[in-house]
Amino acid sequence: MTQRPDDLPFLARVDPFLGYAEADLPKPEGIAATWWCAKPPIGNTHPGATLPFGMVSACAYSGAYVTGYGRYAVSLSGDSPPVLFGKHEALGIAHFQQSGTGRIRMYYNYLLTTPLGDGGLVERLQRCALVDEKAWPGYYAGKFEETGIGFEVVAASRGVRHRYHFPEGTESQVAVDVSAGGLLIDEMGNYPQWSKVWIEEDGSVAGEVVMEGIPLHFCCTCEGGTAWLWEDDDVLDGQEYELTLEKQKYRPDFGFGFRGGEASTMELCFGFSLQQGARAKAGLSLDWDACVTDGAKTWEEVLSKVEVEGGTPEQQEIFTTALYHSCLKPADFSNENPFTGKSGPFFFDLSTLWDLYKTQLPLMMSLWPERAAAFVEFLCEVAEREGGFPISYLMDNVPDRFSKQATGLCHAILEDARVRGIEADWDRVLSLLWKTSQGGKGRKSRFGEYARRHEVDPLSHTLDISYAHFCMARMARSVGHQLIHDKSSSMIEHWRNAFDPKTGLLREDSTYYEGENWNYSFRFMHDMEERIELAGGDRQFVSLLDKFFGFSEASHGERVHRFEGLNNEPDMESPYAYLYAGRHDRTARVVRRVMDCQFATGPGGLPGNDDSGGLSSWYVWNACGLFPVCGQPVMLIGSPLFERATFHLPGGDFTVVAEENSRENVFVREAILNGVPIRRSWLKMEEFLTGGTLVLTMGSEASEFGVTERPPSFSP
Repeated sequence: MTQRPDDLPFLARVDPFLGYAEADLPKPEGIAATWWCAKPPIGNTHPGATLPFGMVSACAYSGAYVTGYGRYAVSLSGDSPPVLFGKHEALGIAHFQQSGTGRIRMYYNYLLTTPLGDGGLVERLQRCALVDEKAWPGYYAGKFEETGIGFEVVAASRGVRHRYHFPEGTESQVAVDVSAGGLLIDEMGNYPQWSKVWIEEDGSVAGEVVMEGIPLHFCCTCEGGTAWLWEDDDVLDGQEYELTLEKQKYRPDFGFGFRGGEASTMELCFGFSLQQGARAKAGLSLDWDACVTDGAKTWEEVLSKVEVEGGTPEQQEIFTTALYHSCLKPADFSNENPFTGKSGPFFFDLSTLWDLYKTQLPLMMSLWPERAAAFVEFLCEVAEREGGFPISYLMDNVPDRFSKQATGLCHAILEDARVRGIEADWDRVLSLLWKTSQGGKGRKSRFGEYARRHEVDPLSHTLDISYAHFCMARMARSVGHQLIHDKSSSMIEHWRNAFDPKTGLLREDSTYYEGENWNYSFRFMHDMEERIELAGGDRQFVSLLDKFFGFSEASHGERVHRFEGLNNEPDMESPYAYLYAGRHDRTARVVRRVMDCQFATGPGGLPGNDDSGGLSSWYVWNACGLFPVCGQPVMLIGSPLFERATFHLPGGDFTVVAEENSRENVFVREAILNGVPIRRSWLKMEEFLTGGTLVLTMGSEASEFGVTERPPSFSP
C-alpha cells in the first residue's frame, strides 16, 4: 500500500474518518446539558479521496444514507440514526459524493467499480466487509475482507485513479456499473435516462451516461487490461452498448470491465466531463505517484492557510480536520457548465446554502478571493440563465428546489463578497439581484408576497427578505444606484412584523424549518440595536438569551425551546447575539462550552450533519476567536481555543494571540489590536483583511470588555 508523503504536518493532522458515525462526544456539562438535537447526531461525512473544492470524489459504497458510505438508514429526527446494514461493508468504489448533508434528493455515487474474485461478474453484487481502511486528504484505501482484495484511490483535478491488489492465484478483473446511482434506499436511487458505452481502438473505454438530466462523459483506461462490456450477469460480444428506450422499461444493470489476467495489481484511471468526451479523456490523471504527491501537496497548501498553536493534540486534530471539511464544497466544475457548454466558472453541490452562507463561504472568500470571484460570476450566470439566484445547486436539471429552507440567501452572500473586497462587476450583480427579486420569478415568489403583504410564511423568510433588501440597499449605495437604494431601503423595516412585541421573540403562529421560533429569534439583523429595543431593552434581551442557552430556567407556564448546540445550524450564530447587549462574557461561555462538549476526535466526533462544511467552519472561526457576520463589514471577537491562530490572508497575516488561555480562562480581560488597546468586541473588516495582530488576555472571571463598545448597527 502507498505510504503518506513525509514532511506535511498539516496533512498529518487530518482524520478523514471524523464524523461519519453516530456522535460519541464528551458528556455535556453545565448549560450544554440543556441543549437539544433537532436532527440525527451524526456528521454524515465520508473518508473518500478528493481535492480541495474537488470536482470528483471516490469512496467505498455500501448504499447507505447519505453519502453512500457507512451503515445508516434515513434519519430525520434527533434520535440515534437507525442502522441499515449489520456490518461496515461495501460493494465497491463509487464516484461523486455529497459531504455531511441530510435528505437533499441527489446522492450521486456514479460508476460503481468493483474488483471481482474468481466468481466472475456475479461478484459485483457481493457485499464485503471493509477492513484495514486508511485515508489522508486526497487518498483513501482499504480491503474487502471476503475476497481479500485491497484497494486504493487517489484524486486528480478532473478524475481519479484506482489501484486493486488481488490475492495470489486470483484472476484479476474489475467491473464498472454505469447504471448505478444514488442510494440503496427506497426513492433515493437513480437510473440513467440514457447511456452509451464503447471500447476505443486503444483498449480504453469511453461513454456517456445521463443522470437527472446531467450528461456525465467518462473515459477509463487500464494498462495491460482487456476491456469488455456486460449487461446484468452476461458478458456481451461487441464493442458498443446503448441503453435504449426499450431497455429502460426493465432497467438492466450494465457497464464495462477489464481483465488483467494473472497480474496481481490492476490500475484504472478515470477522467470525467459534463461537456464532451474529449474533455473526459483530457481529465485522465498523471501516473500514480504523481497523483499522490501532487494531491498531498495541494492539500498541505490549503490546510496551512490557517495555523494554530497550543491546545491539545486532539484539539489540533479536530481543528485541522474541520478546516479540511470546510474546503470540500462547493465542488468546482469550472469550464464544465453542462447547460451552456461554455467555459467559465461553474460549481455544484451548494447542497445546504442556508448553512454555508453563515460561516463556510465567508471563510472561503477571505482565504481565496480568486475562487470567491469565480463563485460570484457563477451565481450571476445561474441568475441570468434560470431567472433567479439559487437556494441550493445540485448536479441535476431542477432549478427550483428547497424553497422552505430560506429565501434571498444570495443577496447576503454577494454583499458579503463585496465587503470582503472581492472583485466583480457590482453594477451587474446589483442589477441581477434587483431584477430577479422584483420581476419574473421574483414577483411570483416570496419577494413578491413580501412586497404586497409585508410579511411571508415561514416568518423566518420575512427576516431573510428584509435582510436581502438591506444588502441590496448597501450595494446600491456603494455603486451609486439611488433608485434601487431608495426602494430597497423602504422595504427593510418590515422585519418587525415577524416578531411578537409581547415576548420579544418571533411569533409562534408560523412553521420553522428544523427548529422553533426561539431558534430563529436571535439571528443577526442589520439593526441589532432596534432588535434589542423590540425585546424590551438589554436586560430583557439578555434574559431571553439566558433562558435559550440554559443559564436560567423558564418562567412559570413559559415554553422555551433551547439552543440546538450545533447539532444543526439555524441558531449557530446566536451565541454572538449577546455581544450586541454588552455581554461578551456570555458569548465566551457558550462558544467554549460548545467546543468542549460538542466536538471530538474519531468517527463520532461531530454533533450533527456537517452540511458541506457549514458546521466545521463554525469550529474553525470560533477556535481562532473570531466570527463573521455575512453581509456586514465586521468580524466579531469570541473566545479563542488556541494560544495563537494565524490567518494567512492575501492582504497580510492576521493573528489572534490568547495570553493566559486555559479551559477555565475563557473571558477576555484585555484586548490590544496592533499595539493599541481596544474595548470593543468586534473588528472592522479592513482591520482583519489587511492583516494585523489581536492580543487577548484571558481570565477566569468576566470583565468589562465589550460592555459599552458593542458591534455596530447599520443603516442602509
